[in-house]
Amino acid sequence: MRFPTIARLPLGVLALRLSVSYMDVYRKPVDEIFTLLESRPSGLTAEEVRLRQAAYGYNELQTQANVNPLIIFINQFKSFIIYILLFAVVFSLLIGEYVDTTIILAILLANAVIGFFQELGAHRSLEALKKISTLRATVIRAGKVAVVAARQLVPGDVVQLEAGDKVPADLRIMESVRLKTEESALTGESVPVDKNSLVIAEEVPLGDRRNMLFSATSVATGHARAIVVGTGMQTELGRITTLIKEAEEEMTPLQRRLDQFGKKLGCAIIAICAVVFILSFFRALAAGPLSTEAVVAFAFVAISLAVAAVPTALPAVVTIALSIGVKRLLAKKALVRNLSSVETLGSCDVICTDKTGTLTENQMTVRQAWTLAGETVFSGTGYGPTGTATGTVARELFLCGLLCNNASLYQEDDCWQIAGDPTEAALLTSAAKAGVRSEASRLDEIPFDAERKLMSVCCACRDGEQIYTKGALDRVLECCTRVLDGERQVTLTATHVKLIEKQHALYASKSMRVLAFATRRMAAGDNFREEDLTFVGLQAMFDPPRPDVIESIAKTRDAGIRVIMVTGDYGETARAIGREVGITGTLYSGAELARMDEVELCKVLEEGANIFSRVAPEHKYRIVEALQRMGHIVAMTGDGVNDAPALKKANIGVAVGSGTEVAKDAADFVLLDNSFTHIVNAVEEGRGIYDNIQKSIMLLLSGNLGEVLIIFLAALFGMNLPLTAILLLWINMVTDGAPALAYSVDPYGRDIMQRLPKPRDEGILPGPKLALLGVLGCVGTVIALSLFHYFGGNSAVPGEVMRAQTVVFNFVVLYEVILIFVIRSGYRVPFWANKWVWAAATLSVVLQALLMYTPLAAVFKIVPLGLADLAILLGGGLLFGLAALLYQLAARNQFKTT
Repeated sequence: MRFPTIARLPLGVLALRLSVSYMDVYRKPVDEIFTLLESRPSGLTAEEVRLRQAAYGYNELQTQANVNPLIIFINQFKSFIIYILLFAVVFSLLIGEYVDTTIILAILLANAVIGFFQELGAHRSLEALKKISTLRATVIRAGKVAVVAARQLVPGDVVQLEAGDKVPADLRIMESVRLKTEESALTGESVPVDKNSLVIAEEVPLGDRRNMLFSATSVATGHARAIVVGTGMQTELGRITTLIKEAEEEMTPLQRRLDQFGKKLGCAIIAICAVVFILSFFRALAAGPLSTEAVVAFAFVAISLAVAAVPTALPAVVTIALSIGVKRLLAKKALVRNLSSVETLGSCDVICTDKTGTLTENQMTVRQAWTLAGETVFSGTGYGPTGTATGTVARELFLCGLLCNNASLYQEDDCWQIAGDPTEAALLTSAAKAGVRSEASRLDEIPFDAERKLMSVCCACRDGEQIYTKGALDRVLECCTRVLDGERQVTLTATHVKLIEKQHALYASKSMRVLAFATRRMAAGDNFREEDLTFVGLQAMFDPPRPDVIESIAKTRDAGIRVIMVTGDYGETARAIGREVGITGTLYSGAELARMDEVELCKVLEEGANIFSRVAPEHKYRIVEALQRMGHIVAMTGDGVNDAPALKKANIGVAVGSGTEVAKDAADFVLLDNSFTHIVNAVEEGRGIYDNIQKSIMLLLSGNLGEVLIIFLAALFGMNLPLTAILLLWINMVTDGAPALAYSVDPYGRDIMQRLPKPRDEGILPGPKLALLGVLGCVGTVIALSLFHYFGGNSAVPGEVMRAQTVVFNFVVLYEVILIFVIRSGYRVPFWANKWVWAAATLSVVLQALLMYTPLAAVFKIVPLGLADLAILLGGGLLFGLAALLYQLAARNQFKTT
């Protein structure tokens, strides 16, 4: 397939042909790729570059337009409950209740401002990807080497790369020397990948395309020359960008439940208000002609009922509870980027986690070493030389690893960092733990080659020149004629080879990477060659699990949360890490997953597939999507570019702090120090926040239910209004609001991490809690209406009606103060634990006294009560408290936190 001349090719056709060709360039010889792209080893000319830039555009990713802050602010009002409050504001304004209007508007605006500033920074999902434009690349154009901005690269450009360079586009390797690239951010591969220019005959997954270099990766060792085959959105990174843009964000469980709750509450309020208005209207109509003032009065009663029914403080309570959760999580090293996501982790029942950098340290560590004399076992993880070497320590083995090495270790901010290949860095660390040092200087080197799978150095030592070799076991054994047995060198026999291969197989079965080592003393006049070597031993290394991961996964299991490993690494490596950390289940590869349709994928997930290896970004996305389709609330953790689409698609995305900017910006949470333990902390925090919001809703609704029943029944039976609109607003904002806010800092129940996740279809309040509210609401209503009748509420004398309204007003406040502690008792929270709850209860009583015994009483149209009135009022409160206690005793087996 040959591309027509660029200048004559229509842009749409060009893009299509390039896309088709790009997908299999790793299967084509370099000469054929030059022909396809109409390029040459000497590079493109300036005119060709100009024409291709006009056709392809710049080598940069297409991102979404900047989010308008005004839109973010307006979105804060998209809630059914807020719609009801806005409706109440309009009607209050129409009937002249300006105090009510002002207070409700102030609440709504405060809630919107808090949410606005929390979420303003959460809409940069693709901006980090544009940082590619700051890179520079070394290119060959018209036979001359030049350094240009990476964004100016076009397909057909020839690029030169050295160790440490960032790969600026997707490239097909033309030629390379000792080339290894760090691809963990893109593929999940935990060690640098050997690269070469050889054609790959069969179709292979992304991580196995050894003749390709991908944008967003970096060169670990060696150098190369390569041809650009994909730029901008035509790169693998561009495909990930497309997945991120296409990912639809799921509504959080709390948002969904509050939305459902708001709609049901709204329908109930409209129905009750309509019934009250219609009953009042027809009752008055039956008594005689209706005046405009009478109709307005009926509407006023209905609006009063709406004000009573709507939990006015709920939006502010939810927002503040989530904000407090954000601060708590920050103290626990978890940064929240999306306010509403705080409680979602508390509802999740599946965590899909990457392996490299999330479950593991992403630091190769030698765990065991072996010679014929015995085995050495190392403690400690990471590149720091902290730990011990126990067993038989063969100095010659670790001297080989120390000298046949091009890596280096250094300390930066009390952390050990590496320069070079992580595998070689691990050998430096094992030598340091074994106490091996050397002043030998290197005289010559035979570099590592992917075909030879060997590296050798010649060093000047105190007692002469010495060859040290490391590499794959089979290649090292081919070069050996002797073996080191203790201090003696003996002839290498078939028995020795079987013993060595058996030990190698044992380490490999544990998914450890095994290197073999050999040496030879050079005689005078001898040539530096990899022959007649003495086999020394083996060093086995792996990327170890994080120290706290095993306990953290056990906690998630106790909490009823399923953990699924989704990694780009090899299957046996993933299975071994899974065994170590406690993730069990069937293993499937990315190739197997690609052959499954959605029904088959859901089936294997349902049957317990918990480990997926060699996966591509779209595979991770499909797994998350399938789990969501099965009804699960999914959290996805990761650190690489390859995790970003799934992080955004998941109900909750968690990126680790050392991860890529792409992953962080697609996530809802960022763990600041990479510890998997903080995911567990976040789950606990999410559950606790949900409990506290649930308590607040129960308190607000319980009071509102009583108020609605009081007004509804009074209207139904033709009684005077027991509570006016301004009294209802006072109750909702002061008596309800302060304790509901105090619940935001309530400690969490002792059993919070021993419960199963909440069912997806469960409402904001489950059955037992609704039953409690219903029973207590009815009891409170009966007592309130009895007091209203006793104190002359049905009298035609305004003074008596006002006195009766004052008694009912105070009883409702007392009733809700009692409810503060009744509701808390169902969550296994220590009785005296939260000083703010006690302060809020005390504040409610004090403010009530100030309102009643100061000139404010005239504003609210209430009267001071005498001691006899207060005694009767307290009696009603005791009766209500006794009824609540009896109900809880009777329903204790049902009233448990679910």
